[in-house]
Amino acid sequence: PSVGTTSRSALRAAKQKSYGIYPALSREDSPLVKASWVFLKDCIGELDSRCLSYTSLGIQPLFQYPALPTLDAHFINQIKALCRESMIVSLIKAASDLEVYAREFEVSTGNLDQILRPTYESYKLAPPRLPTPVPLTAYPLDYHETSPPWGPHVKEALESASASSNEEGGVQSQLSSFEQSAKVISSVVAGFQRQNDMEQGARLGRKNLQVMDRLAKMQSHKRDSIARIRDSYGENYLATSAADDFHSLRNKSKNIGSLTDRIHASPNEVPLLICNVLVGNAAGTCYVTHSHLLFNTQLVPILGGNRVNLFSIMDVDVTIHAPSKSLLSPLPASISLTTAVFGNKSTTREEVYNFIPSIGARRFAKFVEVLRDVATEDPDALKFSDRGGLLYMDNAEAT
Repeated sequence: PSVGTTSRSALRAAKQKSYGIYPALSREDSPLVKASWVFLKDCIGELDSRCLSYTSLGIQPLFQYPALPTLDAHFINQIKALCRESMIVSLIKAASDLEVYAREFEVSTGNLDQILRPTYESYKLAPPRLPTPVPLTAYPLDYHETSPPWGPHVKEALESASASSNEEGGVQSQLSSFEQSAKVISSVVAGFQRQNDMEQGARLGRKNLQVMDRLAKMQSHKRDSIARIRDSYGENYLATSAADDFHSLRNKSKNIGSLTDRIHASPNEVPLLICNVLVGNAAGTCYVTHSHLLFNTQLVPILGGNRVNLFSIMDVDVTIHAPSKSLLSPLPASISLTTAVFGNKSTTREEVYNFIPSIGARRFAKFVEVLRDVATEDPDALKFSDRGGLLYMDNAEAT
């Protein structure tokens, strides 16, 4: 395995005996020796051209003849590339987190469009178009490189090192040449890191601006998609007819005229979603408007009779229950509607309704969540420019 030894144990014994000063005797170390020899050969050649010995590296003053007046440009380029690579890795990680959040919001907007598409088709309404994405380069970057080629902080570090090396009797002159080199290199690395931090902050700020713009456009699209159907009463015959059918069922609900219903009721509620539901063993239909959930279920199949239940979206919470694991009666995930019950000392949640929607429990819950967000948001919180992008935000959103 090596020159002059018969086994690996003999090789280890030889290394310990020689204190590791003969690495070339090991074939395993030959790649390291070959790589280091390139540097050593250049170093020896440079010393020979200046009529210097190898020991002069530790005693010659830094940045004074016969040494170079500053750090080698190629070496500084290597430091710059190393620091920039570290900055790019950190920048990509932070930007990826922002991008994932924006993509999830855009996916939820796409799901809303899929849920509302049958309603738009049944009412023969034209849905709003999805906003056109704006590339990242279209947003301003608040960063400009100065003092080329290294930047202001690195330039300042090199000038400070050159000035201190020319001072006699100072702290710099009390250090060895190797200690002075390590100190100067550390200051150059710190300068590149400060510059990269500034650039990274500016680029993350631009990415954050793009993400906020995309979120604002998607939220505006959600609001417009719901408002276009909600405000179609009296202007679209099919939507008006569906709203009239909803209100005729609403008048049959057992809690019509209650305080909650009067607070959140609207005289002309157009159904945004109509889907089939399973309530216990009874089939029925669920009507979802911008403020109410209405369930029309059959009491006795075939014989007739129905029951109507009405709930305000603002008063109930939607909870998803996992699918049934029973082999005899496998059922998909269900939804329970709970409301707050105020006691003497505490407030508890009480289930008021349980059902299985035909569109899926998770999609139904997300749809109700969007309706609640649209109903409670301030439409003036996000301002838009003429091109549809984010212009500014109010103080509440900005913080």
